[in-house]
Amino acid sequence: MSRQYKDNCIQIRPAKIEDMEAVAVLIQELAEYEKMPEGPKLSVADLQRDGFESNPPVFRCLVAVEKNNNGTDDIVGYAIYFPTFSTWEGRSMMLEDLCVKQSHRRRGIGDKIFNAVAKEATDSKCSRLDFHVLEWNPARSFYNAKGAVNLTQLEQWCFYRLTGDALTKAAGQH
Repeated sequence: MSRQYKDNCIQIRPAKIEDMEAVAVLIQELAEYEKMPEGPKLSVADLQRDGFESNPPVFRCLVAVEKNNNGTDDIVGYAIYFPTFSTWEGRSMMLEDLCVKQSHRRRGIGDKIFNAVAKEATDSKCSRLDFHVLEWNPARSFYNAKGAVNLTQLEQWCFYRLTGDALTKAAGQH
């Protein structure tokens, strides 16, 4: 993807392999905000391998970049997303994470990143953009204002996950 989104001093662009160290720091910041500081298990090498060395990449990533006075880039936000498929609607996109550094929030950066992911989804001919938000997270109002629909309330979908022993057992390896 060569598209770049630029507004004032913040530029939204596709991540580069060398950006993954800064993205890993922001993933940890997001985990701490979500009250799960021990949650992230991925290393920078995992992010680099899965996002840039796998063919096809396992995920896509956009970063919000602020130019410093010395000409260097400061990554102040990111979004990780990937294509999925709906048996009802066809191509779709899953937004896994969207995070803006705490010091840079309330400046419209999250809006720019989210809109850039939505643009990627529409450019990829996706019928929808799916994502999860913690119930207590004030960002829910941001997504509601975008026109997002809470499927838990509307359609009573429950989000499930298998991990660890339960996953291994289900795979017949236990």
